[in-house]
Amino acid sequence: MDIFNNIISWIGDKLNYVLSLICVVLPDSPFKLLDDSPIGEYIGYINYFIPLDFILDSLSAWTAAIVIYYGVQIIMRWAKAIK
Repeated sequence: MDIFNNIISWIGDKLNYVLSLICVVLPDSPFKLLDDSPIGEYIGYINYFIPLDFILDSLSAWTAAIVIYYGVQIIMRWAKAIK
């Protein structure tokens, strides 16, 4: 059981390292990018005609569903449940 704990700890450390690198690259707030944007003052008007928040929500839900589908498919192939 000790080897499994070491493997899980190693995976957790690597995941933590990757996530910290991603957090360093991303800004503190995504809205700071819109404040400095030349179209920042027109975003409200654009959202009135084109519902960007709905489009982004739908796109993220669709992407999550596709990722889950392929993730389950890969796990089942590893388990030799499907071909």
